[in-house]
Formats: sequence, structure tokens, C-alpha cells
Amino acid sequence: MRQAGHSVAVDPWGTVLGAAGATEETVTVDLDMARVAGIRSELPVPRDRVLGVEAPERPRIR
Repeated sequence: MRQAGHSVAVDPWGTVLGAAGATEETVTVDLDMARVAGIRSELPVPRDRVLGVEAPERPRIR
């Protein structure tokens, strides 16, 4: 089986931080930790989660 490649590292706003080509390779990106902290304050997912509440059951697709 052949895979497509072209993996990307993308920030939460859709900005591509790094991209690979069609061949096997390693992509390394630098993260600005101040920017990470800013994004985490704008997307407060951990703050808004409700612990102990289970997700509703979904019907199984057969």
C-alpha cells in the first residue's frame, strides 16, 4: 500500500508551521511558547471541560 505523504504541522488557526513532501522525511518546527500560552488562553478547552460527565451514547453503525 502506498501512502500519500505531504504531512503538515498546523497551528489552531490553520497556519502551516512545517510541511513534508511526498518522500519519507522528518519535519521539525520551532514553537513560540509565548504564542502557545496566548492560544491556550483564547481556546480555554481544559477550563471549560466538565469532569465526571460521560458523553452520550451514540448508535453503532453496522
